[in-house]
Amino acid sequence: MNLKETFKTLPSYKAWTKVGIYPHHGLNIPLFSIRTKKSSGIGEFLDLLPLIDWCASLNVGIIQMLPLNDSGLDPSPYNAHSSCALHPIYLSLHALPYIEGLEKELKRFTFLNHTSSLLYHAVLEKKLTFLKEYLKTKGEEIKKEKEYSLFLQKQEWLLPYALFKVLKDHFHQKHWQDWPEEFKEMTNRHLKILYHQYVQEIEFYTLLQYLSFSQLKQVKTYADSKNILLKGDVPILISPDSCDVWLHRSFFNLDFAVGSPPNKLDPEGQYWGFPLYNWKALEQNHYEWWKKRLLFAKEFYHIFRIDHIIGFFRLFAIPRGQSPKEGSFIPNQQGIIEAQGKAMLDLLTRLSDVLPIGEDLGDVPPFVAHSLKEFGIPGTKVVRWQRRWEQKGEFIPYSEYEPMSMTTLSTHDIDTVPLWWEKNPEEAKAYAAFKKWSYQEKLSKEHLFEILWESHHTTSLFHINLLQEYLSLVPELTWANPEKERINYPGTIQKKNWSYRYKMCLEVLINHAKLNKLMQKIMH
Repeated sequence: MNLKETFKTLPSYKAWTKVGIYPHHGLNIPLFSIRTKKSSGIGEFLDLLPLIDWCASLNVGIIQMLPLNDSGLDPSPYNAHSSCALHPIYLSLHALPYIEGLEKELKRFTFLNHTSSLLYHAVLEKKLTFLKEYLKTKGEEIKKEKEYSLFLQKQEWLLPYALFKVLKDHFHQKHWQDWPEEFKEMTNRHLKILYHQYVQEIEFYTLLQYLSFSQLKQVKTYADSKNILLKGDVPILISPDSCDVWLHRSFFNLDFAVGSPPNKLDPEGQYWGFPLYNWKALEQNHYEWWKKRLLFAKEFYHIFRIDHIIGFFRLFAIPRGQSPKEGSFIPNQQGIIEAQGKAMLDLLTRLSDVLPIGEDLGDVPPFVAHSLKEFGIPGTKVVRWQRRWEQKGEFIPYSEYEPMSMTTLSTHDIDTVPLWWEKNPEEAKAYAAFKKWSYQEKLSKEHLFEILWESHHTTSLFHINLLQEYLSLVPELTWANPEKERINYPGTIQKKNWSYRYKMCLEVLINHAKLNKLMQKIMH
């Protein structure tokens, strides 16, 4: 029986037929890290259009991104104010409707394109200031558009989110738990009163969402025309200071914060601060919150990356304000864990024809991998971690990778390959021995090329790497300090987290002859 025949029995078969049961190649590119000559200090929705053209020319079929949800003042894309709302920081200002006459104003953003790191707060403040002035004069015209009225009618999450943002403004961005008592608990009657009271301020945020929605839909339509798949990121958790937690308190257990347990590599563990789910309440509500969230994301993406997919099975819960050493897994009985996880995997595969790919990294119990395979959901294989620890840590040959998986060399939370090689000589020596190479302290460009090529030729059906892994083949395209090529250090609060920017603008990268030639060799 061939591979396609075996997939016919999978719950996710419909989604597989849409993406195709054959090897796929992709690039992982945080939108905030790119910039074009038209950008306003950050990668923007319509900057994806030339990127799509480039990928099509390279035979790269997937563009993977980090979450694009509105995270307010927090640059972390995983700490969203809403499970649905898009971040207006990504709006392509130059392409806004009725923008004629405001071109001079846009030139004031130019200097923000030339900093070595993303100046998130400066960009956000400047963009919101511009957008407020823009909508004062152009908002009435936009509100007349039929599509705007349809958008308001269709998106149930929109008005509560907009009100939440307005109240955040009124209370100087304080956490909703620090608002006056009468704004902490909302009844439908109270919401209606506030909608009327703040109607103009609310319109600012609904218009921003409409404009963001329209631009990202335009990107998906263009990707469809070029046969490029967009892979979005659905975070498993949501900020405690979000519209969702504010309005749907029963779906969350605020007595606990999610984190990670202490282990050999991380003796202190990590306190992430996200609220624990109340899975019983979600189930009793027929998972409507998750359904709406996934169906909205389907508007923009052909594939979902499900962040920390093990969280559907169990989460490491820490009593709020306590040390991770005081935490424990909830639930903690295997039967309950498996039943809870499978209920969510069933929802993922039954709800839509978008293929989920699980981020199943870390200390994952074996039954999670079995469950993913049962539902036809690929897991993630980071090459440096594919080892047989029971056999002296031997690396697993690429020909033995599970087809229903995604091969990658790194993620946004770990070092790129050249940096990993330099910082972990014992692991690098083991890999060199696996490859029968003579070990060198610094990874050569020839060996990096071979690692990249082989990552696209494992027996996995998906092969996706961070763009900076390829850029490392051409020294002038990357930062002199390899630490600057890292995106995030999880469990830490650092200025450099989420501020990563490619050294060159997108126009330079996509027209670089040597880079194009190397990438074409890697993909074939």
